[in-house]
Amino acid sequence: MKVLYLFFSYFLLPCVAEVEFLLAVWRHGDRAPENLPYPSDPYNETYWPRGWNQLTNVGIDQATKLGNFLRRRYRSSVLPAFDRKKITIRASDADRAIETAQCVATALFPPDGLQVWNEGKYKFWQPIPIRTNGKPDPMLRPSKIQCPYYQKIVADERKKIEADINEKYKAELEMISNRTGHITRYGNIKDVYNIILEHYNGLPFPTWAEEKVNGRSLLDTITEIRRIARLQLFNSREKAKYMYVETEHTAGYMINSWSESLVLASQHLNPKKALLYSSIYFRNTTSEDPDDVHELFVPGCSTDCHLSKFIKSVTGVRVKSLEHLEDICQSAFARPSTLIFAIIVVMLLIL
Repeated sequence: MKVLYLFFSYFLLPCVAEVEFLLAVWRHGDRAPENLPYPSDPYNETYWPRGWNQLTNVGIDQATKLGNFLRRRYRSSVLPAFDRKKITIRASDADRAIETAQCVATALFPPDGLQVWNEGKYKFWQPIPIRTNGKPDPMLRPSKIQCPYYQKIVADERKKIEADINEKYKAELEMISNRTGHITRYGNIKDVYNIILEHYNGLPFPTWAEEKVNGRSLLDTITEIRRIARLQLFNSREKAKYMYVETEHTAGYMINSWSESLVLASQHLNPKKALLYSSIYFRNTTSEDPDDVHELFVPGCSTDCHLSKFIKSVTGVRVKSLEHLEDICQSAFARPSTLIFAIIVVMLLIL
């Protein structure tokens, strides 16, 4: 399941609304495991058409559907056709990220008018440039960030949780280890958790996954321990501040980019004629309706949040630079060592 978030900002006046600016951020689609999840796993690399850790066919489908969703939602406003002077698509240097961006772009920007170069099977495709800086990117690939202070906080608590979980689920973990040939504990549960990733991509669960210990299937036990392990990364206010340096999250740099982009987008406007507001929406991709979104709330704001309040509400989690990240991580140099999805839309309402 991929969870998508939509972040909207717009200028509000009592008359006509026009989308002025759009910033969309998405994570790569489903990928293959990094390597064989456990020694007796029958699904070796030959089951993954692009190899370990690469985009899967399911991931391609997810990215294509995301592009279609964006096109349906914004075609009449800021995205009628691809214009390289107005639109830039960036990706990290990971193959799966670049390929995901290509899939989104293909669905989002089919050739229009003179852009149509082939009336045959390529009628709905045109090349779209995907830009990457060719090196680790703190915003686009934060999983490479090393943050000693955060890692110490997590490690200190993990020692106790790990001991408790290993004792509580001792029989279950021993059974999983026997069935997989993989010594499974709290600290490495993510390895066998990849059977769920295999299932998402059309591969059957192993028969042992349904075996029960203490009235619960091994699959349910794996899922529960994995859930606890993930929550342990952010289960306190202090640790939550550092979510932007943990795998799969880009909050700190991303929020700073949103804030700066919104300010820049508003500078050419007459403040007496337009006010900039923000709204946040949640999109559940498991819904039967692909366009189903649910409005959420910015802390301290109503559903429509004025730009100044929005910026104030995210001040505590903004990461303004690599130097700022080094400072809060208490690291001499937080060396960069990723489908959450976000959109910011600026809507200009004109008198």
